[in-house]
Amino acid sequence: MGADRKLADWPQIVGYFRELAAGSDRVEVDVLGETTEGNPFIRVIISSPENLSRLEEIRGIQMRICNPVGVTPEEEERLISEGKAIVLITCSIHSTEIAASQMSLELAYRLATEETPEVREILENVILLLVPSLNPDGHQIVVDWYRRTLGTPAEGTPPPWMYHKYVGHDNNRDWFMFTQRETRLAVGEIHNRWHPQIVYDLHQMGRTGPRLFVPPYIDPIDPNVDPILQSEIAFLGTCMQNELITEGKRGVISHCIYDAWTPARAYQHYHGGVRILSEAASVAIATPVEVKASEMRGGRGYHPLKQRWNNPYPWTGGRWTLRDIVEYELSAAFALLRNAARYKDLWLRGSLEIY
Repeated sequence: MGADRKLADWPQIVGYFRELAAGSDRVEVDVLGETTEGNPFIRVIISSPENLSRLEEIRGIQMRICNPVGVTPEEEERLISEGKAIVLITCSIHSTEIAASQMSLELAYRLATEETPEVREILENVILLLVPSLNPDGHQIVVDWYRRTLGTPAEGTPPPWMYHKYVGHDNNRDWFMFTQRETRLAVGEIHNRWHPQIVYDLHQMGRTGPRLFVPPYIDPIDPNVDPILQSEIAFLGTCMQNELITEGKRGVISHCIYDAWTPARAYQHYHGGVRILSEAASVAIATPVEVKASEMRGGRGYHPLKQRWNNPYPWTGGRWTLRDIVEYELSAAFALLRNAARYKDLWLRGSLEIY
């Protein structure tokens, strides 16, 4: 996924996941409802066949972890042993930030087909809830506009109308008001049914800065975010940055630009789990860009060209493509899933302490 000037639209994405689920005993697809404009809003569940066969039992364990009133120390240990880390990955709520929706197909395919020890560990210890798009209506609007303008001066521009019928870009400010159908589906049918320990929310930013942001966040952090969650955010984000840099990926930065202040954009911080935000440098929708070093700009506490503790391996400019974003996001997703699998007991114990 991520070929230059090629995008899968929403019917193609939904069709692909249905085909994948039909051919794999590691994948389930559910239509949770309809979007504002009548598109299917889907959630994909990926785990081992054994876990999928006892999904309601595992969800029951998770709900007990999230309501541990009267739990004895012995029962705590049983819940930790028998439970699974619940991870929610949400893609492309902002529809021009389209790489994550494309990446989701490749992520699911790899988890459904690979037989590596790494993938087996993830499937055994994690229930992955994957949302290929939190805004399917906008996804189709952006893809249609991009295809229509290919080869014209407007190629790679955002559509000249909002990519959500009512709220446009501000659909990601609805996580405490729940005014939109898509928000209510995500909260009612995913968050509140599963209470994930980890939510990975994939976004994109401007093209002249770092290549990928991951936490830790800058201050301020809302004091209502539990101290355990604050430390887990820093732990997981730092592990992700380390793994990407170890793979040779330049320009992965942390502790800059983004804070964790408002409930408007971070539901899970106030409901017992971490929200890991990543922000990838954008291209022109699916059209490659060239970024000169002289064009790159920094901000408070960082410059993308300068090596610092939070930017140890700078990216120095050049060609940047949709495939580059997909590869960075795939690496970040696998780093996050490896952490959730490897430290499953730590994540579940943290949930018991928080609740």
